[in-house]
Amino acid sequence: MTDWTSWVLASSVLLALYDIAKKASVSANAVLPVLLTSTSFGFAAYSAGLFATGHFCALNEISGATLSLGLVKSVIVGTSWVFTFCALRTLPITIATPIRASSPALVLLIAIPLYGEMPSVLQGVGMAAVFAGYFAFSWAGRHEGIDFFRNRAVWYAIAGAVCSAVSSIWDKYVFQVRALPVEQLQLVFQAGLVAFYALALAASRALRLGRDAFEWRWTIPLVGILLAGADWLYFKGLAYPGAPISAASLMRRFSVVLTFLLGARFFHETNLLRKGIALAAIVAGVTLLCLTR
Repeated sequence: MTDWTSWVLASSVLLALYDIAKKASVSANAVLPVLLTSTSFGFAAYSAGLFATGHFCALNEISGATLSLGLVKSVIVGTSWVFTFCALRTLPITIATPIRASSPALVLLIAIPLYGEMPSVLQGVGMAAVFAGYFAFSWAGRHEGIDFFRNRAVWYAIAGAVCSAVSSIWDKYVFQVRALPVEQLQLVFQAGLVAFYALALAASRALRLGRDAFEWRWTIPLVGILLAGADWLYFKGLAYPGAPISAASLMRRFSVVLTFLLGARFFHETNLLRKGIALAAIVAGVTLLCLTR
């Protein structure tokens, strides 16, 4: 196991716990207030961690490139999470999370022309298996009354996965091509997210959109804190020279297996055999893509 893979796999464990906290926080709850509150806690926790480890003293050296590229990432990720949370608000976690887990296949498609990460024949088979998982989920969803390709929440989940793939490509650029410092970039990114959600919430209230009531839940702070930790671990792994973004993104998404098992238990979801078959197709595809790097 190479050094970067240890960081990425540790990130995937926190990401699974984050997914569970996210579902518990946003179910039948107002999306933007949940996002703003959880992200604010994540920003505060990350800032405290920088103070505790002595990294905060270097933040006065943040360059213009770090500031601008970090804020662009905030917009990309913020958009992705709005779509994802809107999907997770109504979809079962055993459907919504595996859809997002397929984003590494999109990462590989984008990485081919941008970074020359050409897929092998087995990787092509792996990508086909991932997309076959989509159709298997449409079969599973019909047994719960979900018209997979006509359901708005499903398309929100797919849009979130696409934005997540764009974010992963952006990570490769800022950490390997531009070699920006992890701690500084993440602090700008986290602060930008808080500002993004605050502006989005203010705009929605001004336009009288999304008037759903906000209910405080103890899992809301955990969403931001767990994600801040998962992102830090992932960025540290990705900062290793030569770490392939397609493989790193795929390995991180193995969190979906733990999320699926925990989500089925905590949220008492049904139709697990059919969903398990669909998930197996995605995991098989991810495995092929990882093993052939």
